[in-house]
Amino acid sequence: MLSTKSAHAVYMPAISANFAKLGHSVHLKRDFSFRESDLNFLDPASGLFHYPYALYSAGQAAKSDSAAKQASSVSARDRNRTTIIGDSGGFQIQQGTIAFAGDETCERMLRWLEGNADFAMTLDFPTGGIGSGNVAAHASRLIAQGHNLQAMAAGNGLSVDYNACLQQSLINLNYFSTHRRPGATNLLNVIQGRTERESKVWYDAVKGYGLEGWAFAGTHQSAFSMSMARLLDMYDDGLLQKARWIHFLGISTLEPAYLFTTILRGLRRINPDIGVSFDTSSPFLAAANFNMYTSFRFDKHGCALSPISFAEHASADDSRTLDELARDVAKNITIARSGSPALSFTPLPVATAIGSKVTVSEICEMQDGRLRVTTDGVWVLMNHNVEVFVKAFEALNRSFDENPLDDDVPVHVRAAKVAIETMFEELVSQNEIAARDLLRECAPLLDVFAEVRG
Repeated sequence: MLSTKSAHAVYMPAISANFAKLGHSVHLKRDFSFRESDLNFLDPASGLFHYPYALYSAGQAAKSDSAAKQASSVSARDRNRTTIIGDSGGFQIQQGTIAFAGDETCERMLRWLEGNADFAMTLDFPTGGIGSGNVAAHASRLIAQGHNLQAMAAGNGLSVDYNACLQQSLINLNYFSTHRRPGATNLLNVIQGRTERESKVWYDAVKGYGLEGWAFAGTHQSAFSMSMARLLDMYDDGLLQKARWIHFLGISTLEPAYLFTTILRGLRRINPDIGVSFDTSSPFLAAANFNMYTSFRFDKHGCALSPISFAEHASADDSRTLDELARDVAKNITIARSGSPALSFTPLPVATAIGSKVTVSEICEMQDGRLRVTTDGVWVLMNHNVEVFVKAFEALNRSFDENPLDDDVPVHVRAAKVAIETMFEELVSQNEIAARDLLRECAPLLDVFAEVRG
């Protein structure tokens, strides 16, 4: 793990399984002007770019005993020069891509996390699967095993499926806490919940485990009133002062990241050593769907990372580099506001290391009369997309530090930032009650990123 702490919330690219295996069990099929090993951005010796942070999920890396033993860029990394957060695989279990076998599954996930991650989430069952019906089978299983979910539901006023998620997560928490190897990794206690009520009940149920940090899942990533309420709970319970790390799961947009750094700066007034991070798998998912990010913008009119469909803008004999393609597809943006002159500008395309070395024709081919991106091309686009995201968040961080008036960010982001800063000021200068009073007043400002139910 890196010995220096970041002054900003840390972006963690959520690496896909096959990309992590490049150079190990997965290999490029053709030669490029870079080495295969250069695609591994975790490696400080990469000839493309180096980025020392990532998230990798046991749900992808440890689907089975044999998969858990496979080498990857994560398992082979220099642990003194990188930081990895390990997700636990609860999402994949709930989706049915991993068969759940109770303690056996917990054991496999825990050992993989201990062997590969600096910070690791406990094996939670996400409440996000309730609406899609993915929890019902687990609720039936738990009831058959003798767990009185109906009594839990009557007691907390929440659904049987919610309580199935909570009960299984508590069972897994007990396993992780009992069987962990001291010092092998830092465990993050995951808080689920789709509403304030669900979040509060969950927190109260899991808060006594004394782990090294917390992970916010589900609606917490964008409903900042819920996240701030739980942080105040942690402060009141004396847990925030001891935490080493807080992670926000699954962020795909720029705006929330600005507020994560705001939260980090506030937390460090209470706990100078704490870290905050967030992740997204978008660079990898986009590339897997043959999409390439070409630009981003972060200004007072809006925030966006812009992808294109690669095949719609490419041809098999296209000699342009990826950077040149990004330049050529840059589109003019017009912003029209009532009572104000229309503003027109073109976002600057992003140039990446691999984008300067690879031509369009090198990563696509005609197949059955249609243009397709090759498998090698997908790996190239993944590396390119990650660097675009890294540059976007670096620009966001510069804006945070260099523009104290925040007049180059959208008004709703600025308002939420001021609300969070003021809450921490109330917490430090007055008390937790004053901060909660302000939270109730400011909740609408904090929840502009998500529709909060309940």
